[in-house]
Amino acid sequence: MDYQPKPQFEESALRERCTADCSRCPTFPAPFRRIGDASYCRFTRIEFDAGEGVRFPSDGKVYVLFVLSGSLMLEQPEQPARLVTSKQCVCLERDAVCQVTAQDGGTCVVVLSLLHHMEFCEQDIFGEGPLPGTAIPAVQMPVLTLHPVVEQLLSSFFLVHGMADCERYHKMKTAELFMLIKVLYTPTEQACFFQSMILPQDNFRVFVSNNHERARSVAELAAMAGMSLSAFKRRFAACFNDSVYHWMMEQKAHRILADIRDGEGSTKALMQKYGFRYYTQFSRFCKNYLRATPAQLIARVRERQGGTAGEL
Repeated sequence: MDYQPKPQFEESALRERCTADCSRCPTFPAPFRRIGDASYCRFTRIEFDAGEGVRFPSDGKVYVLFVLSGSLMLEQPEQPARLVTSKQCVCLERDAVCQVTAQDGGTCVVVLSLLHHMEFCEQDIFGEGPLPGTAIPAVQMPVLTLHPVVEQLLSSFFLVHGMADCERYHKMKTAELFMLIKVLYTPTEQACFFQSMILPQDNFRVFVSNNHERARSVAELAAMAGMSLSAFKRRFAACFNDSVYHWMMEQKAHRILADIRDGEGSTKALMQKYGFRYYTQFSRFCKNYLRATPAQLIARVRERQGGTAGEL
């Protein structure tokens, strides 16, 4: 299929100039009205025929696409295309142009556009990241399977037209959606799914966990964070209670050990993968961080897999 340029995505229009006095709203008392008061969020339902689509701009917003039926092909400049099918959702990369094209007739998508903070009871619900040391897979446009409870929430959102036009209703439903996400998905799934919308100033720990494997040096990681090297080191020490270099070397050691446990038995392959030119250098690294030489580590794994004593 020849993908032609698509019209730019346009959000549904709300009553931005509503004159109602929400402070005395009999339907939604004050605790509910507080949800999302400092945030921007909006749901839009779109139906496509095959070949139709839209272009999402680079405008600082986060776009989360929930595919209720059909399928979408997602395309970004200099990135491989990604297919998102029915009952899946995808978080588009923040500040990046993305074109989506329906692959099937009757494709139905609910788009949530929001600023990257979603507040609930005056706290950012993204504030709590995964546990320290949790490995977060680096995925360009991460996809989650749509939970039936989330699908039910999205499917019923537009049934009452008068409510679908209310700005506060959008904010309440967004808060409800993310509360469900926090309950129905693991912290690692949440961190992976929303990694493209997390910047250093949002959650430093999650940013480091998401990006340290892409950086070849501490200076490169600091540059990715948009910080000076000295400022990055200070922030890192305060957050991790460790030096950046030591922490990154420990993460490399953990990945080496994981590869060996997964069956990699070639020291040459490990050296090439992790940038060691000489075996003596590699062996010294493993002894310093894993308390054994590469050959000893491989032998222990083989012994354990063979049913004999030996443990890493």
